Amino acid sequence: MNYTFSAKVNPKILVQKEPVDLHNQSSKKWLSYSTCDEDSNSEIWALNIEQSDAIICVTGSGCRTLSLLACNPSSLVSVDFSHGQNYLLELKLAVIRNLSYEQVLQFFGVDDCRDRWETFCLLKDKISPAAAAYFSSHKWAIKRGILFTGQHELFYKRFSIPLIRLLFGRYINQIFNASTLEEQRLIYQNHVSSPLWKWLIRLGSSPHVFRYLFNEPNLFTETDLDAGQYVLERLDHTFNHHLAKNNHWNSFMFYGKYLGRHCLPHFLEKENYLAIREATTKIEIVTADVLEYMKQLPAQSINKYSLSDVSSYMKKDKFDSLLHEVVRTSKTPGRLCYRNFLSKWLIPSNLESVMEHDDAACSFLDWNDLAFVYTFEVATIK
Repeated sequence: MNYTFSAKVNPKILVQKEPVDLHNQSSKKWLSYSTCDEDSNSEIWALNIEQSDAIICVTGSGCRTLSLLACNPSSLVSVDFSHGQNYLLELKLAVIRNLSYEQVLQFFGVDDCRDRWETFCLLKDKISPAAAAYFSSHKWAIKRGILFTGQHELFYKRFSIPLIRLLFGRYINQIFNASTLEEQRLIYQNHVSSPLWKWLIRLGSSPHVFRYLFNEPNLFTETDLDAGQYVLERLDHTFNHHLAKNNHWNSFMFYGKYLGRHCLPHFLEKENYLAIREATTKIEIVTADVLEYMKQLPAQSINKYSLSDVSSYMKKDKFDSLLHEVVRTSKTPGRLCYRNFLSKWLIPSNLESVMEHDDAACSFLDWNDLAFVYTFEVATIK
C-alpha cells in the first residue's frame, strides 16, 4: 500500500508538555482505554462550542478531545495523569492529519491492514520521541490496530464478548438486525433479559472487578450505588430506546468491532475526520493531575469544561475542590459538562449560586446518550 502524507502542517496543533523519564514505570503502563466508550455528540451539544472558546478536557482515550477539536475552538488543553493515554492522543492526531480517511480506518483497526507497523515507522517523526518509544515497545498493539487494544477493550474481546456470544449470540444478532425499536424491544425482553443475563451483568459490574481489570485502585472508591442493578437498568434503557445497530459502543461491546461506517465514533466519521485535519486550534497535551494543573491556571482563562467521568477517579472532597477551580478559572458565562458512572458526584451546594444547573440538558442527555451507563451534570458558570 502506498501512503501519501499531508503536506499541510499546522504549527499550532500540538504542544506536548511534561518531559518524561522513560525509565519511570508510570510512563510504561499500558493503556487503560484505547477507543471511545462515550458518545461525544453529548459533550458537543451540551457545551455549544464556538470558535472563540478556550476548552479544557480530560484526555482518556483521546476520542472526545478529537471530537472537540473537530469544532475548531480557539484553544484546547487535554489533561490526563496517564502518560500512555496522552501518547495515544498524539498518535491518533498524527494518524488523522497525515493519512487518508481509508488509511486511518485501516491503521486504527476498523478495516483490515497488513502493514500497520510500517506505517507507524513512517509516522514516528510526527509524534514526540517519548510517544514513539512508548508505542515501539508495544509493537503488538500497533500491528493489531491500536483502537481495540486497551485493557478495557481487551477485557471485552477476551472475556465478555465470547461469553455473551456463547450464551446469547443468536438473539444479539437478531437485535442488531432489527429495523425498528419495537422489534428490538421484543427480542431483548423475550430472549435476552433473563435471570442468567441479569446474573452475568451483576457479576461483571462490581466496582472490585473494575478496579482489578484496569489496575486502578482508586476507581470508584466512594460509591454506595448497587452497581449491578444500575447497569441492568441502563441496559434496559438502551435496548428499549436506542437502535443497537446504530450505536458504536454497543457494536464494540457485543462484537469487539464497529459493524460499519454507519456506527463509528464521532471522531471517525468522515466529515469530522476532515474537520480535525483542518482545525486551527492551539492544542496542548498535558500529563498531570487535572486538579493540580487547574490550580496553576490564571483566573478567568477558560470558558468550556469537558471533564468526562473524572468523578470515577476522585474522592468527593477532591472533586469538590476541582469544581471550585472550575469556578475560579472560568470566564463568565462558562459551561461545564461531566459524566457520572458509579460515583454520582453532584455540584456542591456552596457553588449553586455561581453554577446554574441545567436540569433540562441533563435529562435530555441521560435519555439520549448512546454510552448508556453514564448520567450527566451540565451547568452554566455565572
